Amino acid sequence: MSNTQTPAKRAGNKIDLGIQKLAARYPFHVAVLERLRLTPEPRVGTMGVTVVGEDVLLLYDPGFVLGLPIDELGGVLLHEVHHVVLGHVLTDPRDYPDQWARTVAEEITVNEFVKEPLPPGGIILDLFPDLPTLESTAERYERLKKVKKRFPISSPPALVGTEGSGGLHTTDDHGVWQQALEDPEAALEVIGTALIEAVAEAGTDSLPEALQDALEALGCGDTAGNEEYRLRGNRRGHLDWRSLLRRYVGEVLEPDASLARPPRRFPELVGIVPGRARQAVKPEVMAVIDTSGSITNSLLEMIDGELRLLARSSSVTVAECDAEIHRAYRYRRLESVTGRGGTDFRPPLEAKFLREHRTDLVIYFTDGFGPAPEKAPRVPVIWCLVPRGKRLPPGGALFR
Repeated sequence: MSNTQTPAKRAGNKIDLGIQKLAARYPFHVAVLERLRLTPEPRVGTMGVTVVGEDVLLLYDPGFVLGLPIDELGGVLLHEVHHVVLGHVLTDPRDYPDQWARTVAEEITVNEFVKEPLPPGGIILDLFPDLPTLESTAERYERLKKVKKRFPISSPPALVGTEGSGGLHTTDDHGVWQQALEDPEAALEVIGTALIEAVAEAGTDSLPEALQDALEALGCGDTAGNEEYRLRGNRRGHLDWRSLLRRYVGEVLEPDASLARPPRRFPELVGIVPGRARQAVKPEVMAVIDTSGSITNSLLEMIDGELRLLARSSSVTVAECDAEIHRAYRYRRLESVTGRGGTDFRPPLEAKFLREHRTDLVIYFTDGFGPAPEKAPRVPVIWCLVPRGKRLPPGGALFR
């Protein structure tokens, strides 16, 4: 039996080797790459990343990979991770109608953080000396829209060094992003899950600050933010909180003493010794607001509207949390919230924190992107997901 491997298999093995060689210097990138599904696709010419179903795919042309020096292969792999982290895969083309400016801005921004060699002909910052360093893709797009003299950009060549491979071209195939845009909400969930898992595994200490900021903007970072957003308070809630609280915590009862009620043991002393019974009181609700970077100002306004309704039927303590709890306080009309960092659902669900606030029920307002505790708290949890949110452990009820 022949042991000869197909070009696709040999190229896949070479990619695995390239990933291994990056491990010591780029732990986060490798954690992301290990969550991509390698898929041979000669039509991409070089490589490309997209989302199909529940997978982030790393597409590759076997001929390109086999003809590429291993150090340049490492540079391309880092390039692909940056397209994911910087959100390029899910960018709506309608937001950037100048395709040339968009392409150049994306390639420059991605390659600025690639310190490994890249294949010849890539679009790098050195070609545009008038552009400042460390600007965002959007900022560079606005500058590049004004450029009159534009050099042509070709699609990536199928083989480095072959005829027709000269000139400037994208390092990878951007056309495959269209597959992810067929269902952008689902694709965002898939990408968010992969990035959150990579952050949990490798952390972000090895990343440049700009890439850490990009992760925080997606709600996938591991550090807390300190930005403040001042709410307008112009949104109304719509959930029936009275019914929901009865369903998930029932009635919370506490003793009530009254001279008009005869004592159980000494009924003849009515009016002298107070009797005791139990009366229903408002449940103590811990309302956690996810203030991470993935929660937009509009969503915060929506959450504020629900909190105002919730406070009518329960005693509410508000906790503001992104990757850490910023503050916890008895509900009052919200004026501002603090956060805009990464996401971690665990701090406000810790038993000690819930005991301190005598919590009967937790309502967590979030988009669902973040690490949660392995075990559910002993108090009921309602995950109140904003639009485009995803369900996540540990159990609990779910409302959108």
